[in-house]
Amino acid sequence: MSSAGLKRKPSGLELAGALAPITGDLPATTGTRVEVEPSAKHRQAATEAAPKVELVQVNFRASKGLAKLIARLSAERGSTRRLVAQLLQLDGHEVPEVDLNPPDTRRRYDD
Repeated sequence: MSSAGLKRKPSGLELAGALAPITGDLPATTGTRVEVEPSAKHRQAATEAAPKVELVQVNFRASKGLAKLIARLSAERGSTRRLVAQLLQLDGHEVPEVDLNPPDTRRRYDD
C-alpha cells in the first residue's frame, strides 16, 4: 500500500494553531472536580462479579464462507465463545459453565 494517497499527521503546533481561534473564548477550567449524584434513571444496576478464570485467546484462519457462517451463528447464540462451547457440549465434551454462559462485557449506554 503506497503512502501517496495518505495525508500526513499534523504536528502539535499545527493543532494548537487550528484550535486556538475556536476555543479561545471558552472559560478556563477551575481544577475543582464536582461530583454529581446520578439520577436513579441513569444509575446502572450492580452486576455480580464474574468468577476469576484464566483466559487464553484462540484464533485461526478460515475461508470467507466459514467466517460468515461463524459470524451468523455467533450472533444467534450471543457470542463466538458460547457458540463453540455449545457445539463442543453437543459433541459430548465436558465444557466449563463459564464458557457456556460467559459474562457480558459489552459497554452499555443509556443514550
